[in-house]
Amino acid sequence: MSEAQAEKDVVRPKIELRAYEIWVREGCPKGHDLEHWLRAEAEIVGEGAEPEATDEVADSAKKKK
Repeated sequence: MSEAQAEKDVVRPKIELRAYEIWVREGCPKGHDLEHWLRAEAEIVGEGAEPEATDEVADSAKKKK
């Protein structure tokens, strides 16, 4: 197994768990799985906002509903 594949095998479960946490925090909405996955992926690999910042985004999104 290559080093890149080994890293992917470690990172994927973290992304899955974070995406699930985001989904639950937002009230388990249907049809947002890709959005949650991409947000989790960005947090885990460090390309996006820190988790605290995404909480603020989620809170403001809930208020708009």
